[in-house]
Amino acid sequence: MSETKKEQIIEAALKRFSHFGFQKTSMNEIADDLRITKANLYYYYADKSTLLSDCIKSVINEMTEREYEIIQAYEGGLLGTIFSLFELHVGYAKDYYMLSLYEKAEIIREISMQCMVHEFDQRNTENLRILFQRAIDAEELILHDMEIATISFHEIIKSLSMFHRISDIITGIPNIDNTDKILASQKRAAKFILEGKLISKK
Repeated sequence: MSETKKEQIIEAALKRFSHFGFQKTSMNEIADDLRITKANLYYYYADKSTLLSDCIKSVINEMTEREYEIIQAYEGGLLGTIFSLFELHVGYAKDYYMLSLYEKAEIIREISMQCMVHEFDQRNTENLRILFQRAIDAEELILHDMEIATISFHEIIKSLSMFHRISDIITGIPNIDNTDKILASQKRAAKFILEGKLISKK
């Protein structure tokens, strides 16, 4: 199946945004990469912010689909599955680090972008709930309150990511090495949080 024109534009824009950042990428450059006129590009996207929004949606959809695949493959070993999810996120963070900074968080203030981030959080939490339920059904995990457990776990893990990236977001100076710190920190936290809740089958 051939790509639609919008998919081609998103792919080209993602390459630019993830390498140079949003502010340093022009619509002219994206049009040149695609070998189309600027007018043709504006036919599909009236402005760069709308294009960025679709780029982020595309990345989020792809990542959450891959999250779900990892969760569906769970056959025991909850921590290992959680670590695989962390590694998936860090892989995307490395690929799209410039994109994830949101240019000093200025773009994130837009209502549409805030809604998108909220939806992404909800999908992450729902995927986590599915994984925890599978682990409970497999008699590997004990939880007294699924709702509190999934929300709290997600909030803690997300906060660790923000903690290690806050200086990048404030200054706008990327440091991709922070992604490795995030991964190590999240793994430590997951072990600590789930300690005493995992059932040994030895």
